[in-house]
Amino acid sequence: MTDQATPVQQTPVQIAHLRKVLGGRAVLDDLSLTLRAGEIAALLGPNGAGKTTLIGCVLGLLSPDGGSVRLWGEEAASLRAETRARIGFVPQTMTGFTWFRVGELMAYLAQYRARPDDAEDRTWEEWAALDPRARIKTLSGGERQRLAIVLALRFGPDLIVLDEPVASLDPQARYDFMRLLPAYARRTGASVLISSHIISDLQDIGDRFVMMRHGRIMLDMTAPEIAATVRRLSAPPEARWDVEVIADQGAEGIWVRGWHPALDEAAAGAGHTMLPGDVERLFLALTR
Repeated sequence: MTDQATPVQQTPVQIAHLRKVLGGRAVLDDLSLTLRAGEIAALLGPNGAGKTTLIGCVLGLLSPDGGSVRLWGEEAASLRAETRARIGFVPQTMTGFTWFRVGELMAYLAQYRARPDDAEDRTWEEWAALDPRARIKTLSGGERQRLAIVLALRFGPDLIVLDEPVASLDPQARYDFMRLLPAYARRTGASVLISSHIISDLQDIGDRFVMMRHGRIMLDMTAPEIAATVRRLSAPPEARWDVEVIADQGAEGIWVRGWHPALDEAAAGAGHTMLPGDVERLFLALTR
């Protein structure tokens, strides 16, 4: 009797030593990142950090000048059609298709991508609340962004890539979207890579926070890891504490990682003021 090997679950996104040069400048420099199944990774960075370029490489829209990007084990630049159909992408702004009506565009694209088994699930259409008869050219910026989100997610993707998806949404639509997205990921096991400048939104939904600056990853940690092992001290740590300084803001404090509860008493005894890790303040310290 011949043993049958159990199929290996491929990692949704595996980036190794990625390098991308644009205009003679290394926009991405030796960047490595893994996104696991069912994980929501928040991609943070100031303008020019390389977030959009990274997303372009993940989607196969840009070719690496070094390293590799693989989605479920396949090179991102040469995915099979059935693999590409597993991806939903929301750009910063939706362009094109302006001559279509909303309903016409949805029907047109449905000819090329099958709906998931639960085809009656109209969560995203109901959230977007768009008039199917409206011409796309008449939609506001926020309405077009809601349409882009619907077009990316209504087909049940296994990998969702979002580049600043909520910047043009009104507060209620943004709040509802940030509630629906993690619920979708939990329900389906989809992986999410989301870039946004609105850090407060991502703090609530991110499993991991990937902080970029000048084309490099400055920090890649889960929310519990940041809370448990990152501290801001009022003065440099003592060498015997064996912690890593990750940002020195001078009078504003020293950020360290590798903290553990046993150090609390030692820090207090040395006269240190100590504050717990905070995603937004840590991001600002690392990227200024």
